[in-house]
Amino acid sequence: MKTSVAPSESADLTPILDALAKRVGKAGRAEAQAFAAAFYRRMDAEEFASRSAAGWAELAADMLEFARNRKRGKASVRLFNPADSAHTVLQIVNDDMPFLVDSVTMALAEAGIGVHVLGHPVIRLQRDKAGKLLAVGEGEPESLMHLEIDRQPHAAIAPLKARITQVLGDVRAIVSDWQHMRSKMQGIADDLSTRRLPVNEAGRHEAQEFLRWAADDHFTFFGYREYRIEKRGKDEVLAAVPGSGLGLLRGEDDSKPRPLKSLAAHYMPQSGSVDALILTKTNARSTIHRPGYMDYIGVLEFDAKGRAVAEQRFLGLYTSSAYTRRPWDIPLARERYAYVTEESGLDPNS
Repeated sequence: MKTSVAPSESADLTPILDALAKRVGKAGRAEAQAFAAAFYRRMDAEEFASRSAAGWAELAADMLEFARNRKRGKASVRLFNPADSAHTVLQIVNDDMPFLVDSVTMALAEAGIGVHVLGHPVIRLQRDKAGKLLAVGEGEPESLMHLEIDRQPHAAIAPLKARITQVLGDVRAIVSDWQHMRSKMQGIADDLSTRRLPVNEAGRHEAQEFLRWAADDHFTFFGYREYRIEKRGKDEVLAAVPGSGLGLLRGEDDSKPRPLKSLAAHYMPQSGSVDALILTKTNARSTIHRPGYMDYIGVLEFDAKGRAVAEQRFLGLYTSSAYTRRPWDIPLARERYAYVTEESGLDPNS
């Protein structure tokens, strides 16, 4: 069940399967043993020795019962304090998708909760339309997580479960809309060819190339929404376009539209290709994948007078590969790099 990947001798699961057969009886034996074999497939001999075969059998049988009913599209989460353990147990059954382990353990770490045991097998489970388990080893892959964490007081169980459920919902939202958000960015990059922009053709090209570069696995998409500049009384405000949200920005924006004058730094044309784009950090921290403030890529639209009239906003995190690229290989950054090296007299390829 541990997550270390140091090479070790695989465990012989026979004692667990034998103990499980005695526990569940003849009718459910084949299903329970197939589940345990898949659940403990990556267990090594050292880990096997950490508890009895009967203890491993009990855990597998309990997890199987927990996984027996689950509607697709929704995570099952339970958090409880076993009487015979110094730890609290967190168990999750979910559709398999990226970012699950990272996001759950990040939420625990931010709450100051230590993880002592973490198992994350992915098992194919076949279900009927109502979510009832029909077969093990067939069907769609599902993520099963078993964590043993610092013992939690009873009063902390419900809030922590709600927090984990929210994080899993965030993961589902971004994974479900990821391709749509990526396609949006690629489409906007193409659309910049004909948009009015307060930049020259070289600047337009750099803005397009940056968006294509980001969409090419250099940006992990978390959210997208469109905004329009509207007149509200005497003020111009930036208001969300209803129904335009994706990922973490799904649904309606219930925040108050911001006066444009408070956003002048981004919405007043200056010079250079960055006029078409807003590249900054948000003041909101990521709940998914890895900690830190989310990155923000905004694409502006302008009227004939060069005034910003709309924004298409992406939230997410630049990928690790983005941070390891050479600056002269990154659109927009290469312009600044060339300027700095030219002014300083440095070799731009050094």
